[in-house]
Amino acid sequence: MKPSMIDPAAGLTALADFAAGTSEDALPPRVLRQAQACVLYGLSVGIAAVCAQAPRAAAAALDWEYEGSSGGATRLLDGRRLPAGAAAFANGVLMHSRVQEDAHPAGHVGVVVVPAALAVAEQVAASGPRLLCSVVSGYETALRIGRDHAADASERGFRTTSIYGGFGAAAAAARLMQLPADRTRDALAMAASVACGLREFVNAGSEEYPLHAGYAARNGISAAACARAGTGAAATSLEGDAGFFRSYGQADGSYARRLAEGLGDEFEFLQVTYKPYPTCQFHRSVVGSVLTLRRRVPLARLRRMAIHMHPFEADFVGVRYVGPFHQFSQTFMSAPFCAALAWVHGQVGYRGMHRYDDVRVLGLIPLIEVVSDPAIARYQPKIVAVDDAGVTWEQKETSGSDAYQMTWETAQQMSGVLCEEAGVPRPLAQALFEAVDGLGQAASISTLVTAAASAVGQARRH
Repeated sequence: MKPSMIDPAAGLTALADFAAGTSEDALPPRVLRQAQACVLYGLSVGIAAVCAQAPRAAAAALDWEYEGSSGGATRLLDGRRLPAGAAAFANGVLMHSRVQEDAHPAGHVGVVVVPAALAVAEQVAASGPRLLCSVVSGYETALRIGRDHAADASERGFRTTSIYGGFGAAAAAARLMQLPADRTRDALAMAASVACGLREFVNAGSEEYPLHAGYAARNGISAAACARAGTGAAATSLEGDAGFFRSYGQADGSYARRLAEGLGDEFEFLQVTYKPYPTCQFHRSVVGSVLTLRRRVPLARLRRMAIHMHPFEADFVGVRYVGPFHQFSQTFMSAPFCAALAWVHGQVGYRGMHRYDDVRVLGLIPLIEVVSDPAIARYQPKIVAVDDAGVTWEQKETSGSDAYQMTWETAQQMSGVLCEEAGVPRPLAQALFEAVDGLGQAASISTLVTAAASAVGQARRH
């Protein structure tokens, strides 16, 4: 088909048809289980982020904005009831503050989709299966829009998490509102107009990045609500000459070629991974490889280290940064900092990522070089260390992102680790697990919300 004959509304229409038509009867059990895994993992990451400053600042801002009012959804940080958009904003900030959320080359859309879906599900009194269907609708829509577009959008300075997450939030909210396919398409089209989030925070060393998830979650809900109220939007908002793909990327028109490929039968959602460390997803294999190498090389004899990365990763904003360090936004993007922290302390945790004045870590960073290496595949870095005797030691990551595949089992394991770190007693952590595990048969999500809020409350007191 010639480019001039391609319908620029076809992709968005197909995604809307899918999002509006998802049902627990039609979705494979593995996909529904993946939705449960992402909900459990996302909430657990949020529970372990209560010590961060951004969720408290977001709560204060909402208290000013919604003074004296209430709503039908729960802000997990303190249990306050707010309108769905406001609760999703607060919970999105909470889940993104630690940057340990689920991952995909198209971004960390779970910190947008899950808060939006939870808030709307609570407000409309949706069942557990309906919540899970909305999560699948949201993830699949967002990831398909982003999977062939994300690299170009990132190079232009946009945050993939929030610009694609907004589509996912709109799809999830529309599914929970039970909008027909044409209204769901309007919601997705409006989401294209409010896509937000820039990467300049890395260069500036500022801390607004958690807000991106909150804004995208709230914007997606608002887009669905406007569509529900009858507002129409351009069906060509994604692929049109002045649409999202060209505005946020290039003009070659190739981004839409796989939008609907295998839709409903093949799920990009199943490619979602997790992060064992609170770092950029590029660095989880860097950290893992350094920790492995650390066990092989005499620590006192390290002369220098080279981190060979795929060029897209090595040259990504903030990856080569070597200081000075004043904010978490600088350390979690810096490969030298993450590698040095792993080498010196043998672990990379949230507190360690805030050691801006750790003399041993800072002393090692000048010995670490990031190498842009075309021979390295994505997510498969190679660490080369040289000791004082001139002996070269290598550690090559070969499994890539497959080593961090999100499953129900990995989500359960990470939930336990995160809840323990946050000081959540085992009975409360178990209650959260059981609430998520039972979503497939739950008549409402009230038990899940109660369990999550209780765990957050205990973590705040820890």
